Amino acid sequence: MSRSGPNGLVIGGLALILVGTLYNAIQINNAEQLGIDNQKKLDEILKNGVRTSGQSGGGGGFSGDVVNNATLMGEGCLTDQAKAALVDPSNILTQPTQCRAKGEHTRGGTLRSVLASDPRGLNPYIANGADVTEYGLLMNDYMAERDINNPDKWLPRLAVSVTTPDDGLTYIVKLQEGVYWHKPTVDWESGDFDWLKGDGPDGRHEFTADDYVFVWDMMQNQQVAGRIDSMRNYFEAMESFEAIDDHTLKVTYNERLYTNLANLLELYPSPRWLFMYDQDGRKYEEATWGLKLNEHWYNQKGIGVGPYKFKAWESGVKLEFEANEMYWGEPPAFDRILRPVVKDQNAFPRKVKAGEVDITSIQPEQYKTVVLDADGEILDNEHIKTTKFATLTYFYMGWNLDDPKFEDKRVRQAMTMSFDRQGIIDSVFHGLGTLHTGPYPQQVACYDKSIEPYPYDIDAAKALLEEAGWTDSDNDGIRDKVINGEKVPFEFTFLMYGSSTEYETLASIWREALLEVGVKMTPSPVEWSTMLKKMDEREFDVYSGAWVPGWDTDLMQLWHSSEADKPQSSNRIGFRNEDADRIAEELRRTFDEDRRTELCHEFHALVHEEQPYTFFYARERPVLYWDHLNEPQFSLNWPYQDKRYWSFQSAPER
Repeated sequence: MSRSGPNGLVIGGLALILVGTLYNAIQINNAEQLGIDNQKKLDEILKNGVRTSGQSGGGGGFSGDVVNNATLMGEGCLTDQAKAALVDPSNILTQPTQCRAKGEHTRGGTLRSVLASDPRGLNPYIANGADVTEYGLLMNDYMAERDINNPDKWLPRLAVSVTTPDDGLTYIVKLQEGVYWHKPTVDWESGDFDWLKGDGPDGRHEFTADDYVFVWDMMQNQQVAGRIDSMRNYFEAMESFEAIDDHTLKVTYNERLYTNLANLLELYPSPRWLFMYDQDGRKYEEATWGLKLNEHWYNQKGIGVGPYKFKAWESGVKLEFEANEMYWGEPPAFDRILRPVVKDQNAFPRKVKAGEVDITSIQPEQYKTVVLDADGEILDNEHIKTTKFATLTYFYMGWNLDDPKFEDKRVRQAMTMSFDRQGIIDSVFHGLGTLHTGPYPQQVACYDKSIEPYPYDIDAAKALLEEAGWTDSDNDGIRDKVINGEKVPFEFTFLMYGSSTEYETLASIWREALLEVGVKMTPSPVEWSTMLKKMDEREFDVYSGAWVPGWDTDLMQLWHSSEADKPQSSNRIGFRNEDADRIAEELRRTFDEDRRTELCHEFHALVHEEQPYTFFYARERPVLYWDHLNEPQFSLNWPYQDKRYWSFQSAPER
């Protein structure tokens, strides 16, 4: 499943996730050992009376508090309701292996982290992009959350209990009580928004089961477009979604599917009391509210029930969040999170060196210059540190299969064999990645490591093009072919993310190799927002992209023929294959892990042969950070930086 939450995301021009059987076993074993060690430490804490950050119920302001919860197995992070619900052995949810802000840390202060470009919006069901999911995690909470150390475990979040009386056809969800929505960021002094006030503290609205029923209503309303479009196929087996009372949901399915549970639990709530009304407080008409939601007046702002509230978004300048003083769970580690927009990625290390940001990821060339070639301290400062993390992403080039030039798999194979992928990984990306061959991350059991990558072979590429009927009939150096009665030169445009010097170099190298083969490629670097629009509207010959799938493999969204003709579909390349459809459908209905692996490998071999993507590499991401920040912890679930798990070791001097 390609998503953040249950939906598909593309990280522009560059950017996926899962984890394999071996890795899961390592994580489980580590978690078990952690439990033994931490129970001893927890006994010692209780004996000595050391204060921890664990909360039972509401959050609050803790600026300046020094806390240490590294010794807890997560119990201190749970509300009393969640603790009580976990006693029930039928509860699918379980205790976390750690609290969010790990280790000794100081609460408060402003975390500053670079933002490379503005998002398309902040409504997680309308705007698309991995960055939108990152902000969603700050502002909102899922129904349940995968454990950061063992993603096979589901933790209580807005749900304290999830049970299934009939083994997967019905789920009863008990929700956390005493949770309140953020107060919308509007001009309250004007009085124009008094209609938005709720009955709770500070005019807030209480979170209820209807905030999830509204999400279901959005899915049912075909007028609602954007990101929710890519979610609908994951909920086709859902038969009903109803609120039994204010804090109980009953969800029924007409078929047991492997992905049902994960798709349900990784849903954000959404407030009907906000998104069903125009700016003057008038309720939308039943016949048109879906269309109105697509352009809703609050879509460029954020709202949720999570640890951080939306404060401000100045396009091209900054995105800003502040701690939710009424957060119901573990209090947020920072008073504020500031994301200054810095479109020039070459400036990222300078921003760190100048102390303008606390942490930033850096590009491979910067990693070479700043880290690998450093003579002494990084950026000449002993307090600036570096680390790397595996994003579990795969990068690829996606071919427009509706273009007659790319209908033949031999042509697509030739394009891949004209692309010196390993050489580019080594020289341009400075070894920060591994050559990739298929539609899953390399760490998962689904990834078939026995499949050999296509070699970089100019002569073999020429031979394949000859077989496919592409010859240089007029000796101008560019191959051509008669298609529908017209001679067509083999020329195409490469749509690519415009803010990456690495991709500029990559495109230049690939262009020269293709010219040697007899193909003319023109790079087209664009801003991320423009690139998303062109991909959504299928205005490309080939584009550079990357996928962020969920923990559980599902192939329907990206690869099934039923998705190929949908507007803004994740199957934007138009891949249609009966065998692929059969495998994707069977995989969704298969629970046996060995059989699932067999199906995954069969699909891997199929797409390797077809090459609808030129699969490129799985990357490792380098980071620079100041040492007043605890060494950042990176989740196995996400390709970006989950700041809910970060904290200051000591308050930075500004």
